[in-house]
Amino acid sequence: MKNIKFFLVAFIAASSLFFYSCESDDNNQDLTAEIDAPTDVDIIFSITQDNSGLVTISPSGKSVSRFEVFYGDGSSESAILALGENAQRNYSEGTFPVRVVATSLNGQTAEVVKNLTVSFREPENLEVTINRSASSNFGVSVTATADFETSFEVTFGEDPDADPITFLEGEVVNYDYSSTGSYDITVTALSGGAATTEVTEVVIIEDPVVLPLDFESSTLDYGLIPFEANGSIVDNPDISAGNRSNKVVSLEKVGGQTFGGIVVPLSGPIDFSGAQSFRMKTWSPMPIGTVVTFKLENADGTISSPDYTATTTVQNEWESLFFDTTGLDTTQPFSRFVVFFDLGNAPTGDVNYFDDIELAASPAVVLPLNFEDDRRQFDIGTNNGAFSIVSNPFPTTANNSSRVGQFDRPSTGPNNFALVAIVVDQAPTFDANTTFTLKVYSPRAGLPVWLKVERVGNNSLFQEVTNVTTTVANAWETLTFENFSGNTTEDLRNVVIFFDPLGATSAAETIYIDELTQTN
Repeated sequence: MKNIKFFLVAFIAASSLFFYSCESDDNNQDLTAEIDAPTDVDIIFSITQDNSGLVTISPSGKSVSRFEVFYGDGSSESAILALGENAQRNYSEGTFPVRVVATSLNGQTAEVVKNLTVSFREPENLEVTINRSASSNFGVSVTATADFETSFEVTFGEDPDADPITFLEGEVVNYDYSSTGSYDITVTALSGGAATTEVTEVVIIEDPVVLPLDFESSTLDYGLIPFEANGSIVDNPDISAGNRSNKVVSLEKVGGQTFGGIVVPLSGPIDFSGAQSFRMKTWSPMPIGTVVTFKLENADGTISSPDYTATTTVQNEWESLFFDTTGLDTTQPFSRFVVFFDLGNAPTGDVNYFDDIELAASPAVVLPLNFEDDRRQFDIGTNNGAFSIVSNPFPTTANNSSRVGQFDRPSTGPNNFALVAIVVDQAPTFDANTTFTLKVYSPRAGLPVWLKVERVGNNSLFQEVTNVTTTVANAWETLTFENFSGNTTEDLRNVVIFFDPLGATSAAETIYIDELTQTN
């Protein structure tokens, strides 16, 4: 057992003289005042595996100048240790509350008490729990319990030369495999003596291709099968607000056939217990109105669905297309997709792209935000007013949309914060030049209209513009929102539009909105 109390007393005394001298030179400034109290104080026990009961006690912590170890075995003895030192003690079988008091240079203390169990009996009732990681297909976690154990060791079966990892009951050991395969996880319960108990369980690490499907993984084998086409996973040619993925699928029809496409396999049948239609992001240089065809097949292609189609609405931009599969026989074991661009027409040399295939009940709610597609399912909230989607009551050249949003603002007095909030599926980007436009039909000129884009579930994270007003009454006009201010630019999907939020109202008003567009 190492006892260095005398050395520490001498060191502290010398240090005190030094600090006193410094205080004289620095106007009596206390140089220890800023030293933190000890934190993260812990104890590690290492029990010799020879039934001798010899235990090495290793304290640790932050902002520590010394430790004092109290053995917890009924004696009054203790050991003074410097940072990095340890103490040794022979124990009989039993459980001992070992206490460590950590002291900082300025005398602040913190302590921890940890039970040391010394047992030389072979551990019994060893139970091992292996859980899969929620964030990685390659991760596992291991915990264990047993009777008469002092600690555990675990190996994960990937590297035969790796040292076992030691842990205690109640602790969790996390491990990430580097590749798929079958591995033996072995947990050994240690008794404090020579006796041990061991359990081995087999874990199979898989990296399945499942929905929602993107193409970002560097470990997945996506198994794409192009036919009469060149198709592969490539760098995203247009990382933008429409699609921030790094990797996407490219598809170019070649040869003399008109049906070139690509098969996208999944690892198993699709689960249709929820939504039964699909969304897919596409990017095409071909003319607006190009038909994108999407169908489902079983694993060997002997069972197939009807063809489902959607048409592009932009050119050289990412957009989300919706494939309405109403009537699909969802009892079939569909486990792969087939994607075509411009099916039935000869190859043009154009390279098209797609990404992010997912089950969905309706088309995506994205910018530019309009109300033309009656299949969209909006997540809408209001305050001091009511919102509905109606036929455009005043179609003009300024706004000839067939459907618009209607906000009915009641007479509620001052500071009513009348608003409508609409959640979009894809967060817009923000920088110093970000600009939005919104078409508004107001019953009066001078109506303040605020635009705030905030984090869903946390309206304290936002970007906003609060200085825009209407300039005409009873006519459509386009308002511009620029010079946004706020405290974050990440993951803002709740679009909130305020109507004269601080103004008093003496009479009810109806205001119409349409086509919220990010122009920059």
